[in-house]
Amino acid sequence: MYQAETISASDLERYGYCPLSWWLGRQTQMHNQDMDEGDKAHREKADEYRRIRHTEQAAWDWERMVFLFSLVATVLAVTGLSLMRIGDSADWGWLLSLLSIIWFFAVIAMLYLSAQGGRAIIKVRRLQVAAILGLMLMAVAMNVGHLIETDPMVSMIMEALALLWLMAASFALYLSLNAAQQAKEWKWEQGLVGDIHYVGTNSSPIYHSETYGLSGRPDFVLEIDGQLIPGDLKTGRTPRGPLFSHIMQVAAYCLLIADDSGKRPPYGLLRYGDVEHEIEFSEELETLLLSKLEEMRGILRSGEAHRNHGRPGKCASCSRRDACTERLV
Repeated sequence: MYQAETISASDLERYGYCPLSWWLGRQTQMHNQDMDEGDKAHREKADEYRRIRHTEQAAWDWERMVFLFSLVATVLAVTGLSLMRIGDSADWGWLLSLLSIIWFFAVIAMLYLSAQGGRAIIKVRRLQVAAILGLMLMAVAMNVGHLIETDPMVSMIMEALALLWLMAASFALYLSLNAAQQAKEWKWEQGLVGDIHYVGTNSSPIYHSETYGLSGRPDFVLEIDGQLIPGDLKTGRTPRGPLFSHIMQVAAYCLLIADDSGKRPPYGLLRYGDVEHEIEFSEELETLLLSKLEEMRGILRSGEAHRNHGRPGKCASCSRRDACTERLV
């Protein structure tokens, strides 16, 4: 556990670009128009991702309402049947038992589909609680006719109410499917796969690792095949391939996800506009990442940083070149 200053993934990206540029940025806290435009582009993209996430959440919420409406409708229908009196010799027990068996297997199917759909475990547990409650209510509904004497009109009212709740379930199903389809179309437009688990905005929680003295806020985290995959969005020009500094930033997000969830992401995503790269989070990349963090801590202790490249083009595009004593141009 590190007691020294926590290093952010953004600082790591700046250090990967140039240690001296990163150090000067810490001293002067410079800001420029390019950064403002980049922040604006990030906010717009984050708003799009957040809209998709909220729409997916709405689809899941309506999906659960289908379950609850159907549960109430079934209990009302069975109660109404139990209250019916069609001859003293009429035995409705076999029909009620059949309905209970059908309902039981329907509950199992819904639980399975919810788990397969990548739902959070707490949601599945809530569905299990609702299923158990539903089976208990079914048992009461099956026997209420033997416990009380009622007017036949009551059973008809029960059946009518059951029909209304079934109609509500159908409407909730329509809303769920509509929201899911809308989210699917938006995700296709953005080139996203899987469920959006997290969107990095100014109000989003920051991932923090005390183990590595590292923090960061990914632009997004996707849940793909049960794996949490962090992603980073880059604005501006699209390079021929992933830049080293950007790879380091994505690796930092992978390390934060691994430390937070206990499950190592196999890769991270780096997006330049419509171009996406998968950055494998290998053991070698993690070792390189940790070595860079140690280098940064060494500079923080010594207070001395130097340029680590001989590329005039990099110096020419650096926003801190005017204050740099080691610039090449």
